[in-house]
Amino acid sequence: MPAPQQEAGAPPAAVGARGGEVRAVLVALLGSSLVGSVPMFATGLYRAGMDVQSLLFWRYAIALCVLWPLAIRFSSGLGQEWRLGGMALFLNALTLGMLQTYTYFRAVEGMPSSVVVTIFFTYPILTLALDRFLFGKPVATGSLAAVALVFTGALVTGWPALSFAGGDPIAVACAILTPVGFSIYIAVAYRFTLRTSALAGAAFIYSGMAVAYASIVLATGLKPPQGATGWASVLWIAIVGGALQISSFAYALPRLSAGAYSIIISMELVTVVLLGVAVLGEVLSTWQAMGIALVAAGIVADRLARARHAAAGAVAGDRSK
Repeated sequence: MPAPQQEAGAPPAAVGARGGEVRAVLVALLGSSLVGSVPMFATGLYRAGMDVQSLLFWRYAIALCVLWPLAIRFSSGLGQEWRLGGMALFLNALTLGMLQTYTYFRAVEGMPSSVVVTIFFTYPILTLALDRFLFGKPVATGSLAAVALVFTGALVTGWPALSFAGGDPIAVACAILTPVGFSIYIAVAYRFTLRTSALAGAAFIYSGMAVAYASIVLATGLKPPQGATGWASVLWIAIVGGALQISSFAYALPRLSAGAYSIIISMELVTVVLLGVAVLGEVLSTWQAMGIALVAAGIVADRLARARHAAAGAVAGDRSK
């Protein structure tokens, strides 16, 4: 069985290897596409009477039924992984993770999802700032242009329907808090996913989330899904938008960086729009088409900027030999 990715403080073996980075990018794109389906199912559950805390408890509890058996099977030492980074991931999820998931789902409950998603996509800007000032990573001009394209794309996609009208004050506050909480959460997670294997890291993270929401539903009550359709929606959110997504997060994040990962997963916005068209029968407006094109351009621009930066670094290293 494979050992944890590496010793404490050391980068993953795949970091710096081009093939490993490409795989991480593809895994991150897949994960962001999967989680982009969650708001569509969550909205239907809210209409059927489920509250945010119940939905999130079911999401994490069911996902752990998948994650823990896999983590046990493929980790050579869960105790060691817990000491190296698992406990920190658990606590990060229990606190910041709970905050950013609750504010996001609570905002979707009380506001149009297009508005929530647009505000949420300020997080790549915040994450790049944390990369620069917390981890001392240089931020290329191309990456700055990329986050500008992503945010502009999110803004254009939601335009002209963007409005706080009809949103309750708590939902508005939650929408604003979500990108802040997510940026800090992802920056902390980056450091400690370097020290655990992907499946163990994913299980530790969702365990923290599950404990947080179990505590909440003990106080507020737990609502079960209504009927077969409700259970099917919860299972999709828990497994496809949950277990698979967090596994992709724990795999891709340490092989990229918090800033790079945050830009790549902007693909979530594209998924939200395209699912609305394909599944809900919504009409793809000119504004939406322009918006998702800008988001895609931002993702490509960031990858090109980072590839040029890596190539320049390699050339400089060869010349110094």
